[in-house]
Amino acid sequence: MFGSKKETEAEVTPEEITPVLPKGQSPRKGAPTPKRKQVESSRRRPIVADRRSLTRTEKRALRAEDRAKSDAKWRKEQQAMKSGDERNMPAAHAGPVRRFVRDYLDARTNIGVGFMPMAGILLLSILIQGFNPQLFIYMTAVVYLFFILMILDSAWAVHNALLLAKYKFGSDKIPARMTWQMFTRTFYIRRWRLPAPQVKRGEFPAGATKADLKAARAARKKK
Repeated sequence: MFGSKKETEAEVTPEEITPVLPKGQSPRKGAPTPKRKQVESSRRRPIVADRRSLTRTEKRALRAEDRAKSDAKWRKEQQAMKSGDERNMPAAHAGPVRRFVRDYLDARTNIGVGFMPMAGILLLSILIQGFNPQLFIYMTAVVYLFFILMILDSAWAVHNALLLAKYKFGSDKIPARMTWQMFTRTFYIRRWRLPAPQVKRGEFPAGATKADLKAARAARKKK
């Protein structure tokens, strides 16, 4: 008596569950009850379609769709770079800290904007080297001297901009690899810069006055 009861309970296991069927559909008579693992595996669907199972036409259509999405995203980001829309800018250019440093450098008159003209003069001096070697030496010396001044001026400007940004936002808020990004920006002519300048020359952002720079230097010395 007791043994038969235990055997009956052992036959019913948690693995045997009633399958979930669509509304109005009843299970087929005589069909074995599916296991839980079988039901769960049948419900699983891949999040991304397996491209190996697609036809050539389907793959071509999927590539065209991905390319269209990528192009639309790129155009949206480029428009944001020109208009100054922070919400749609690429992550490498967005954020209040980068905007502050850009505004400081754009409001400043940088010697580095003469890089392109001086590079043209250097190429011209190479062309006249065969006709007038002495003039070539003078022109080359002047160009290299100007290059050194541009590098020093740009390095000083970026140094001050980062010092002000750390004083205003905190050192932990400064994005990585921003120094080189802002340094190269000083060598571009204003109309060629991206993101496009949002301030005029002399229109420094709040927190970037001479008094702020003096206070930032004093705070750095106290540390």
